Formats: sequence, structure tokens, C-alpha cells
Amino acid sequence: MTDALSAASARPGSPGSAGWLRLDTPQGAIFWLILLGGLLRLALAWALGYGNGESYYVATARFFALSYFDQPPLFLWLTHAMIGLSDAELWLRLPYVLMFGVSTWLMYRLGGYLFGAWAGVWAALLLNLSAVFFLSVGSWVQPDGPLFLFLLAAAYCTARVVVPEPETLSRGAAWGWWLAAGVCFGLALLSKYHAVLMMAGLLLFLLTTRGRRRWLAHPAPWIAVVIAFAIFSPVLIWNAENQWVSFLFQSGRSSGGRIRFDWLGQNIGGQAIWLLPWVWLPMIWVFIAGLLRGPKDLRGWYLVSLAVIPILLFTAVASWARIGAHFHWQAPGYLLLFPLLGAATARWLEAGSRTARIWLKASGIATVAVLVILGSHAATGWMRALPGLGPTEIWDPTLEGLDWTDLRAAAEERGWYKQPGLFVVGTQWHQTGKIDVQLGDRLPVLCLCRDPRNLAFGWNQMEFAGHDAVIIGQDEFLKDFDERWRPYFASVEPQPDIIVHRGGRAELTLHVFTARGFKAPWPLPLPPGAPWLAGQGSAS
Repeated sequence: MTDALSAASARPGSPGSAGWLRLDTPQGAIFWLILLGGLLRLALAWALGYGNGESYYVATARFFALSYFDQPPLFLWLTHAMIGLSDAELWLRLPYVLMFGVSTWLMYRLGGYLFGAWAGVWAALLLNLSAVFFLSVGSWVQPDGPLFLFLLAAAYCTARVVVPEPETLSRGAAWGWWLAAGVCFGLALLSKYHAVLMMAGLLLFLLTTRGRRRWLAHPAPWIAVVIAFAIFSPVLIWNAENQWVSFLFQSGRSSGGRIRFDWLGQNIGGQAIWLLPWVWLPMIWVFIAGLLRGPKDLRGWYLVSLAVIPILLFTAVASWARIGAHFHWQAPGYLLLFPLLGAATARWLEAGSRTARIWLKASGIATVAVLVILGSHAATGWMRALPGLGPTEIWDPTLEGLDWTDLRAAAEERGWYKQPGLFVVGTQWHQTGKIDVQLGDRLPVLCLCRDPRNLAFGWNQMEFAGHDAVIIGQDEFLKDFDERWRPYFASVEPQPDIIVHRGGRAELTLHVFTARGFKAPWPLPLPPGAPWLAGQGSAS
């Protein structure tokens, strides 16, 4: 497909009513990209289990709230509504697959408006050749799906009003695009806090670009800001009612100590791997070139201004804060660089660059190969049979995407569903999410641990005082069991372990305990204002 597209982009497509079906027209190319990409993402959504974060979010979404502990609510509202109809994985992931199709189209529209139709096609294709966008954003139950959709919509709306010379716009067009941008920014803020950084990037563009500062004296942008924060208001209301705990949690993640260049290097390497190196390297090249050109390249500077803050901010934070594998935090910035890379690709192809053709073809093949190889292994575990890759020889990160389906079968066999008042205890937030995905539709699943995050805001543990429970966890998350959990039950007895399999191979061992007579409350650190927090510190 990349060969056909690169050849077609160097010549005009044939006119006709069926142009949207032809690969040699921009409309046809984007149609087939959205269709084929959507089908592949649907297949992956069906084949792969929930990751740790997804499992946690599904558990969180069982309860409706104005907002939530660690994320704004839009994607959780959507997931809550979908759970009301079915909690099947493919069903819950379907909205995210569809949203990414819309995001692909918006990328095409944004790139096309700024640099021409074929530049938009290349921007959209390269977006789909990046792992973090195609797979994670494009099909997983996470806030990034709606965030990126509405960021692209906001970028398109603001481009329509800030890229042209202000005097060329009619009064109605200026107001219309600004108000539409306000709605899009509001929905982006309602998806993830990152959206405020793109708003700051837009302000940077207006302040540094000749002839655009006049917009700061116009009422329309400020009305757009009011609209955005009005849409965002459920988050503000919920936080005001909960001692601003979400903002404190997120801001606290950037705290740290001395500069660690090894952490910085790991984070930059992680960004390259998440985007895939064959996309990341040329993207960094056009990013640096855009920074050097500055405001004299108005269209390029518009994109660079929107992108620069999240990329540089979160990369800098990684040098002093232990943020782990959060290599996707910079992704909203990279998102806005795809039109710039698409424009460069269009120029290279129009100039007849053989290197560009080889790069595109190799990128397409490599990305599909990575998705197929890792996706098939994540689903079946076939690599475990290879020398040096056995369960006792190497840590396998794809196990995070293994659904604990054996747990659901064991619950049925052991009669848990028939025991009145029984509840289930997880001992860590994402372990609890894994348990909830399997049992949460039939049994209450509580997270009794020192870091429950939003799971502390779901079930009220006081309602289970005196009830019996089943405690489930892996070795790593059952440390100090006798001190942390045993004292809060009248009696605790070990039960046979549950082995979780993948492709017929034993992969995980879950330890199980029957716990009778819950002595509530367990000292959860959340939610703020809970009666068990009165007069005592949090369990830390």
C-alpha cells in the first residue's frame, strides 16, 4: 500500500465520482487507511486481553461519578455506559477503535489544510504506523482515545482561525471557529489533563507570531476559554468536594530529587520504542528543524508551538522523577508533529526521493510485523517455547495483557457466587482491576491496599462489616500478609491456588484465602473525609 501511495502522491489522481475508492486519490487513500486500519485494530481488540491500566479503568467505570481520582471522567462515563449493555472486551473497546478512525480522518484534514491533501494522507498513515497511537490509543480503554480525537479537532478549528491573516476572516467565521475550538478544548480537558498544555501551546503561538497577538485583544478566544472550562466544570466540582485530591495526585507524580541522566535516557529510549524508531527519528528531525525555523514558518511554527510543551516538559520531568514506563505522556505533543512529518514526506516524494520510498515501505512492513508478532505472542504465549524465553528465564511484559479467565472458572467451581454477602479483596490497584474484570459483574470487588486510587471511591467498605471475603493476589502483592490483612478478619484460611494459563501453558499463580468476619474498616488512605481517616494518618 505504501508503494502505491508514494507513487500516487507524485501525480494527480484521476477525477471521478469513485475517487474515494481509488488509492491514487487522497480521498481514496484515506478511506482505505481508515477501513483497513480499523479492521486490524478490531482484530487486535478481540485477540488481546486488558492491560493493567485498562483492567483498573474497567473496574473504576462500574461506578458513575462527576469525576475520578486520577483522570477526568469522559472516557469512564463512556465505558460505564457500555458496561450497562455488555462488559465483553470487544464491545468495551469498540468506541476507541471507532474514535481512532475519526482521529485518522481529522489528522488528514489538519495536514491537508496546512500543507495539502497528500501531506494530510502521509500524516494520517504515519500516525497509523506508530505503535502507541495505532494500538494503545486506537483500541484500548484509556483516556487517550477521546483526548487525541478532541485535541485534533481543536487543532483544526484553531488552525482555521489563526493561520490565515486575521483581516481575511469574516466576523462570523472567526467567532464560529473560536467557539468550536472552545468546545473541543473542553471535551479534551474532560478526557485528560494534558489538554491544558496544548492550550498553553496555542498561547505561545499567538504571543510569538507576528500579526497574531491581536487575537488576544479579541473577545472570541476568551469566550472559548470560558466554554472550555465550563465543560470541564464537573472535574472542578468533584475535586472541590474531595479536597482537590486528583490535582494533588497528578502534580505529586512530578516530584523527585537529584537529576538522574540514566532515567532521562531510559525515558527518551522509551518514547522512541513506543512511537517505533522508524517514525520517531524522522519526527525528531522535523521537530528540531521546526524549532530552528521558528515563527518565520508560520504553519510549521503553529504545530511546533502546540507540540513543544508536553514533549519537553515530561521529558525533563523524567530526569528527576521516577515516572516509570509512562513513555506516552509526551504523546499529545508528538500527535501534533505528524502533519509536519507528513508535509516533509510529501516534499521528499515529490522530489523523487528513493530513500523516502524505501523508508515508507520498510516502516509499513516493520510496523505490521511488530504488531502481528507481539500481538500473537501476547494472545497465545508462543514465544515461551523458544530457548531462553521460558517462564522462569525472562520477564514477559505481555503478561500484563493476560486476562485471568481461569479465575472466573474457579469462582464458579468453588461456589463463590452462591455465598450470600461474599465479597472479593484485591491487594493492589491493578491486581484488583484484573480480578474485577473477571468477577466484578457478579461479586463486589474491593481494593484493600495502601494505594487503591479510585477504587477506594467505589464500594463503601463499611457496608461489608462482618461479611466473609475471598482474598486473591500474587506473591509480590501479599507481602506482610499477617500484618496487613489477617488482623482485619476473624479468621483467615488458605485455599488452593489458581493457575492462570495462556495457550495451554501455566503463566501466573494466584494465591487465595478465605477470610471470615470482616472487621471494618481497613485503613484505606482514601477517600478524603472517610470516617476511618478521622484523627489518624493514612496507611502508607
